[in-house]
Amino acid sequence: MDQIHTRAIEALQPFIALANSSSANSPRFVANIITNATSNAHTFVFAELLETAAVQALRSPDTPAEYQSYLTLLEIFAWGTWQDYQETPNLPALSPAQTLKLRLLTLLTLSSTIQPLTYTALMGALSITAPADLESLVTTAIYSSLITARLSPASIPPTVNVTAIAPLRDVKPQSLANMITILTQWETRCGDVISDIEAEIAKIKSESAKRRAKEHERNVIFEQTLAAYRAEAASAAGGGEGNVAGGARKHWGQQPQQAFRGGGLGGNKREFSADELDDDDGYWEHGNDYDSIQALGGSRMDIDEGPGSGRAAGSGVAGARHPKRILGKKS
Repeated sequence: MDQIHTRAIEALQPFIALANSSSANSPRFVANIITNATSNAHTFVFAELLETAAVQALRSPDTPAEYQSYLTLLEIFAWGTWQDYQETPNLPALSPAQTLKLRLLTLLTLSSTIQPLTYTALMGALSITAPADLESLVTTAIYSSLITARLSPASIPPTVNVTAIAPLRDVKPQSLANMITILTQWETRCGDVISDIEAEIAKIKSESAKRRAKEHERNVIFEQTLAAYRAEAASAAGGGEGNVAGGARKHWGQQPQQAFRGGGLGGNKREFSADELDDDDGYWEHGNDYDSIQALGGSRMDIDEGPGSGRAAGSGVAGARHPKRILGKKS
Protein backbone atom coordinates (compact mmCIF):
# COMPACT_ATOMS: atom_id res chain seq x y z
CA MET A 1 0.00 0.00 0.00
CA ASP A 2 2.87 2.42 0.70
CA GLN A 3 4.32 1.76 -2.75
CA ILE A 4 1.06 2.69 -4.50
CA HIS A 5 0.98 5.93 -2.49
CA THR A 6 4.56 6.73 -3.52
CA ARG A 7 3.78 5.99 -7.16
CA ALA A 8 0.70 8.22 -7.01
CA ILE A 9 2.74 11.15 -5.66
CA GLU A 10 5.45 10.62 -8.27
CA ALA A 11 2.84 10.46 -11.05
CA LEU A 12 1.51 13.89 -10.00
CA GLN A 13 4.89 15.66 -10.10
CA PRO A 14 4.91 16.43 -13.87
CA PHE A 15 1.55 18.17 -13.57
CA ILE A 16 2.75 20.18 -10.57
CA ALA A 17 5.78 21.26 -12.58
CA LEU A 18 3.55 22.44 -15.43
CA ALA A 19 1.31 24.35 -13.02
CA ASN A 20 4.34 26.14 -11.56
CA SER A 21 5.81 27.00 -14.95
CA SER A 22 5.58 30.40 -16.58
CA SER A 23 3.18 29.01 -19.16
CA ALA A 24 0.47 28.47 -16.53
CA ASN A 25 -0.90 31.97 -16.81
CA SER A 26 -3.90 31.02 -18.89
CA PRO A 27 -7.07 29.54 -17.33
CA ARG A 28 -7.45 27.33 -20.36
CA PHE A 29 -3.92 25.94 -19.89
CA VAL A 30 -4.57 25.24 -16.21
CA ALA A 31 -7.88 23.54 -17.07
CA ASN A 32 -6.03 21.23 -19.45
CA ILE A 33 -3.54 20.38 -16.69
CA ILE A 34 -6.42 19.41 -14.39
CA THR A 35 -8.07 17.30 -17.08
CA ASN A 36 -4.86 15.41 -17.85
CA ALA A 37 -4.01 14.92 -14.16
CA THR A 38 -7.43 13.46 -13.34
CA SER A 39 -7.34 11.21 -16.41
CA ASN A 40 -3.93 9.67 -15.65
CA ALA A 41 -4.15 6.05 -14.53
CA HIS A 42 -1.56 6.46 -11.75
CA THR A 43 -2.66 9.71 -10.09
CA PHE A 44 -4.87 9.35 -7.01
CA VAL A 45 -3.87 12.28 -4.73
CA PHE A 46 -4.27 15.89 -5.85
CA ALA A 47 -3.79 18.11 -2.78
CA GLU A 48 -0.32 19.25 -3.84
CA LEU A 49 -1.63 20.29 -7.26
CA LEU A 50 -4.53 22.11 -5.62
CA GLU A 51 -2.11 24.22 -3.56
CA THR A 52 -0.33 25.69 -6.58
CA ALA A 53 -0.95 29.37 -7.32
CA ALA A 54 -2.05 28.72 -10.89
CA VAL A 55 -4.84 26.36 -9.82
CA GLN A 56 -5.97 28.62 -6.98
CA ALA A 57 -6.13 31.50 -9.46
CA LEU A 58 -9.13 29.81 -11.05
CA ARG A 59 -11.10 30.88 -7.97
CA SER A 60 -10.69 34.52 -8.95
CA PRO A 61 -13.85 36.39 -10.04
CA ASP A 62 -12.01 37.42 -13.19
CA THR A 63 -11.76 33.81 -14.32
CA PRO A 64 -14.42 32.79 -16.85
CA ALA A 65 -17.15 30.61 -15.32
CA GLU A 66 -16.45 27.71 -17.66
CA TYR A 67 -12.95 27.37 -16.16
CA GLN A 68 -13.84 28.03 -12.55
CA SER A 69 -15.69 24.70 -12.44
CA TYR A 70 -12.39 22.86 -13.10
CA LEU A 71 -11.18 23.88 -9.67
CA THR A 72 -14.33 22.36 -8.13
CA LEU A 73 -13.84 19.23 -10.24
CA LEU A 74 -10.27 18.84 -8.97
CA GLU A 75 -11.48 19.20 -5.37
CA ILE A 76 -14.03 16.42 -5.95
CA PHE A 77 -11.26 14.16 -7.27
CA ALA A 78 -9.15 15.03 -4.24
CA TRP A 79 -11.66 14.26 -1.45
CA GLY A 80 -15.13 14.03 -2.98
CA THR A 81 -17.24 11.16 -4.32
CA TRP A 82 -19.27 10.24 -7.36
CA GLN A 83 -22.39 11.48 -5.62
CA ASP A 84 -20.76 14.88 -5.03
CA TYR A 85 -20.09 15.12 -8.76
CA GLN A 86 -23.67 14.14 -9.56
CA GLU A 87 -25.10 16.69 -7.13
CA THR A 88 -22.87 19.61 -8.15
CA PRO A 89 -24.19 21.56 -11.18
CA ASN A 90 -22.22 23.11 -14.04
CA LEU A 91 -19.26 20.74 -13.82
CA PRO A 92 -17.32 19.66 -16.91
CA ALA A 93 -18.29 16.35 -18.49
CA LEU A 94 -16.07 13.44 -17.61
CA SER A 95 -14.16 11.29 -20.04
CA PRO A 96 -14.32 7.47 -19.63
CA ALA A 97 -10.91 7.54 -17.92
CA GLN A 98 -12.07 10.25 -15.51
CA THR A 99 -15.30 8.36 -14.82
CA LEU A 100 -13.38 5.19 -13.94
CA LYS A 101 -10.94 7.18 -11.79
CA LEU A 102 -13.68 8.95 -9.81
CA ARG A 103 -15.58 5.70 -9.24
CA LEU A 104 -12.41 4.01 -7.98
CA LEU A 105 -11.75 6.90 -5.60
CA THR A 106 -15.37 6.76 -4.43
CA LEU A 107 -14.99 3.02 -3.80
CA LEU A 108 -12.06 3.79 -1.49
CA THR A 109 -14.20 6.21 0.51
CA LEU A 110 -17.21 3.88 0.68
CA SER A 111 -15.03 0.95 1.77
CA SER A 112 -14.09 2.84 4.92
CA THR A 113 -17.54 4.26 5.70
CA ILE A 114 -20.13 1.60 4.83
CA GLN A 115 -20.38 -1.75 6.64
CA PRO A 116 -21.40 -4.18 5.30
CA LEU A 117 -20.46 -3.16 1.79
CA THR A 118 -23.35 -4.67 -0.13
CA TYR A 119 -23.83 -4.76 -3.87
CA THR A 120 -26.99 -2.68 -3.52
CA ALA A 121 -25.27 0.13 -1.59
CA LEU A 122 -22.33 0.26 -3.99
CA MET A 123 -24.45 0.20 -7.13
CA GLY A 124 -26.59 3.05 -5.82
CA ALA A 125 -23.61 5.18 -4.76
CA LEU A 126 -21.71 4.62 -8.02
CA SER A 127 -24.69 4.82 -10.42
CA ILE A 128 -24.06 1.29 -11.69
CA THR A 129 -27.03 -0.78 -12.84
CA ALA A 130 -25.50 -4.22 -13.51
CA PRO A 131 -23.81 -6.36 -10.84
CA ALA A 132 -21.27 -7.50 -13.43
CA ASP A 133 -20.15 -3.89 -13.95
CA LEU A 134 -19.72 -3.49 -10.19
CA GLU A 135 -17.68 -6.69 -9.97
CA SER A 136 -15.49 -5.46 -12.85
CA LEU A 137 -14.88 -2.18 -11.02
CA VAL A 138 -14.00 -3.95 -7.75
CA THR A 139 -11.67 -6.31 -9.61
CA THR A 140 -9.89 -3.33 -11.19
CA ALA A 141 -9.45 -1.76 -7.76
CA ILE A 142 -8.02 -5.00 -6.38
CA TYR A 143 -5.50 -5.44 -9.22
CA SER A 144 -4.53 -1.75 -8.92
CA SER A 145 -3.66 -2.36 -5.23
CA LEU A 146 -6.25 0.17 -4.12
CA ILE A 147 -8.05 -2.31 -1.86
CA THR A 148 -7.71 -5.87 -0.62
CA ALA A 149 -11.13 -7.45 -0.94
CA ARG A 150 -13.12 -10.57 -1.77
CA LEU A 151 -16.35 -10.69 -3.75
CA SER A 152 -19.21 -12.70 -2.25
CA PRO A 153 -21.97 -12.69 -4.91
CA ALA A 154 -23.61 -15.84 -3.49
CA SER A 155 -24.09 -14.44 0.00
CA ILE A 156 -27.38 -12.95 1.15
CA PRO A 157 -27.17 -10.09 0.48
CA PRO A 158 -24.23 -10.13 -1.96
CA THR A 159 -21.34 -8.21 -0.44
CA VAL A 160 -17.78 -7.06 -1.01
CA ASN A 161 -15.55 -7.98 1.94
CA VAL A 162 -12.79 -5.36 2.12
CA THR A 163 -9.85 -6.06 4.44
CA ALA A 164 -7.39 -3.29 3.48
CA ILE A 165 -7.61 0.17 1.88
CA ALA A 166 -4.78 2.17 0.32
CA PRO A 167 -4.28 5.70 1.80
CA LEU A 168 -4.99 7.47 -1.49
CA ARG A 169 -7.56 10.10 -0.53
CA ASP A 170 -6.72 13.67 0.39
CA VAL A 171 -8.06 15.24 3.57
CA LYS A 172 -10.75 17.83 3.08
CA PRO A 173 -9.70 21.10 4.77
CA GLN A 174 -13.12 21.54 6.37
CA SER A 175 -12.76 18.17 8.06
CA LEU A 176 -9.63 19.12 9.99
CA ALA A 177 -11.60 20.55 12.90
CA ASN A 178 -13.63 17.36 13.16
CA MET A 179 -10.46 15.27 12.98
CA ILE A 180 -8.87 17.32 15.77
CA THR A 181 -11.97 16.77 17.92
CA ILE A 182 -11.88 13.03 17.29
CA LEU A 183 -8.17 12.83 18.07
CA THR A 184 -8.65 14.87 21.25
CA GLN A 185 -11.35 12.49 22.44
CA TRP A 186 -9.13 9.56 21.61
CA GLU A 187 -6.28 11.14 23.58
CA THR A 188 -8.59 11.60 26.58
CA ARG A 189 -9.66 7.97 26.46
CA CYS A 190 -6.04 6.88 26.21
CA GLY A 191 -5.19 9.02 29.24
CA ASP A 192 -8.01 7.41 31.22
CA VAL A 193 -6.82 3.95 30.26
CA ILE A 194 -3.25 4.81 31.24
CA SER A 195 -4.46 6.17 34.60
CA ASP A 196 -6.38 2.96 35.26
CA ILE A 197 -3.34 0.88 34.35
CA GLU A 198 -1.08 2.93 36.63
CA ALA A 199 -3.57 2.60 39.50
CA GLU A 200 -3.69 -1.16 38.98
CA ILE A 201 0.11 -1.32 38.93
CA ALA A 202 0.29 0.65 42.20
CA LYS A 203 -2.26 -1.72 43.77
CA ILE A 204 -0.29 -4.76 42.68
CA LYS A 205 2.94 -3.29 44.06
CA SER A 206 1.26 -2.53 47.39
CA GLU A 207 -0.14 -6.05 47.70
CA SER A 208 3.23 -7.49 46.75
CA ALA A 209 4.96 -5.43 49.46
CA LYS A 210 2.46 -6.68 52.05
CA ARG A 211 3.04 -10.27 50.99
CA ARG A 212 6.81 -9.82 51.24
CA ALA A 213 6.45 -8.33 54.74
CA LYS A 214 4.32 -11.27 55.91
CA GLU A 215 6.74 -13.73 54.39
CA HIS A 216 9.67 -12.03 56.12
CA GLU A 217 7.81 -12.17 59.43
CA ARG A 218 7.15 -15.89 58.97
CA ASN A 219 10.81 -16.48 58.13
CA VAL A 220 11.93 -14.65 61.28
CA ILE A 221 9.57 -16.70 63.45
CA PHE A 222 10.74 -19.90 61.78
CA GLU A 223 14.42 -19.06 62.33
CA GLN A 224 13.79 -18.23 65.98
CA THR A 225 11.88 -21.47 66.52
CA LEU A 226 14.58 -23.47 64.75
CA ALA A 227 17.33 -21.85 66.86
CA ALA A 228 15.44 -22.64 70.08
CA TYR A 229 14.95 -26.24 68.97
CA ARG A 230 18.63 -26.66 68.16
CA ALA A 231 19.65 -25.21 71.52
CA GLU A 232 17.30 -27.59 73.34
CA ALA A 233 18.57 -30.54 71.31
CA ALA A 234 22.20 -29.60 72.06
CA SER A 235 21.43 -29.36 75.80
CA ALA A 236 19.75 -32.76 75.80
CA ALA A 237 22.64 -34.30 73.86
CA GLY A 238 25.18 -32.97 76.42
CA GLY A 239 23.38 -34.67 79.36
CA GLY A 240 23.10 -37.95 77.48
CA GLU A 241 26.84 -38.08 76.77
CA GLY A 242 27.61 -37.81 80.52
CA ASN A 243 25.38 -40.78 81.33
CA VAL A 244 26.90 -42.84 78.56
CA ALA A 245 30.45 -42.13 79.82
CA GLY A 246 29.57 -43.16 83.41
CA GLY A 247 27.99 -46.40 82.24
CA ALA A 248 31.05 -47.23 80.17
CA ARG A 249 33.38 -46.75 83.14
CA LYS A 250 31.19 -49.00 85.28
CA HIS A 251 31.07 -51.68 82.59
CA TRP A 252 34.82 -51.80 82.04
CA GLY A 253 35.40 -51.83 85.78
CA GLN A 254 33.42 -55.05 86.13
CA GLN A 255 34.98 -56.89 83.22
CA PRO A 256 38.25 -57.99 84.91
CA GLN A 257 36.36 -59.55 87.77
CA GLN A 258 34.10 -61.43 85.42
CA ALA A 259 37.03 -62.54 83.30
CA PHE A 260 38.86 -64.19 86.18
CA ARG A 261 35.80 -65.38 87.99
CA GLY A 262 35.18 -69.16 87.90
CA GLY A 263 37.43 -72.22 87.79
CA GLY A 264 40.99 -72.64 86.64
CA LEU A 265 42.18 -72.39 83.14
CA GLY A 266 43.51 -75.92 83.04
CA GLY A 267 41.60 -78.95 81.80
CA ASN A 268 41.81 -82.07 79.78
CA LYS A 269 41.65 -81.93 76.02
CA ARG A 270 39.81 -84.20 73.62
CA GLU A 271 40.47 -84.33 69.88
CA PHE A 272 37.55 -84.81 67.53
CA SER A 273 37.28 -85.44 63.86
CA ALA A 274 34.42 -84.87 61.47
CA ASP A 275 33.55 -88.56 61.60
CA GLU A 276 32.39 -88.19 65.18
CA LEU A 277 29.22 -86.51 64.02
CA ASP A 278 28.05 -89.63 62.19
CA ASP A 279 25.36 -91.59 64.00
CA ASP A 280 27.04 -94.86 63.05
CA ASP A 281 30.35 -94.08 64.78
CA GLY A 282 31.68 -96.82 67.05
CA TYR A 283 34.83 -98.36 68.38
CA TRP A 284 37.29 -99.92 66.01
CA GLU A 285 38.03 -103.46 66.76
CA HIS A 286 41.62 -103.19 65.71
CA GLY A 287 42.89 -101.64 68.90
CA ASN A 288 45.85 -99.31 68.70
CA ASP A 289 47.11 -100.59 65.39
CA TYR A 290 47.63 -97.36 63.53
CA ASP A 291 48.56 -99.03 60.29
CA SER A 292 45.43 -101.13 60.34
CA ILE A 293 43.32 -98.05 60.80
CA GLN A 294 44.99 -96.27 57.90
CA ALA A 295 44.52 -99.34 55.75
CA LEU A 296 40.81 -99.29 56.39
CA GLY A 297 40.62 -95.64 55.31
CA GLY A 298 38.65 -94.54 58.34
CA SER A 299 38.96 -91.52 60.57
CA ARG A 300 40.70 -91.50 63.87
CA MET A 301 40.11 -89.59 67.08
CA ASP A 302 42.19 -89.53 70.22
CA ILE A 303 40.22 -89.16 73.43
CA ASP A 304 41.99 -88.16 76.55
CA GLU A 305 39.95 -89.67 79.28
CA GLY A 306 41.37 -87.31 81.86
CA PRO A 307 41.94 -87.92 85.51
CA GLY A 308 39.46 -90.10 87.30
CA SER A 309 38.09 -91.72 84.19
CA GLY A 310 38.15 -95.38 83.18
CA ARG A 311 40.63 -97.60 84.91
CA ALA A 312 42.48 -94.67 86.38
CA ALA A 313 39.46 -93.82 88.47
CA GLY A 314 39.49 -97.26 89.94
CA SER A 315 43.15 -97.10 90.86
CA GLY A 316 42.69 -93.80 92.65
CA VAL A 317 45.79 -92.24 91.14
CA ALA A 318 45.09 -88.58 90.38
CA GLY A 319 46.54 -86.91 87.33
CA ALA A 320 47.92 -90.17 85.88
CA ARG A 321 48.23 -90.39 82.12
CA HIS A 322 46.31 -93.35 80.69
CA PRO A 323 46.28 -94.86 77.27
CA LYS A 324 44.02 -93.27 74.74
CA ARG A 325 41.14 -94.99 73.12
CA ILE A 326 40.97 -94.78 69.41
CA LEU A 327 37.54 -94.24 67.97
CA GLY A 328 36.68 -94.49 64.37
CA LYS A 329 33.87 -95.10 61.97
CA LYS A 330 32.73 -98.62 61.64
CA SER A 331 33.23 -100.25 58.33
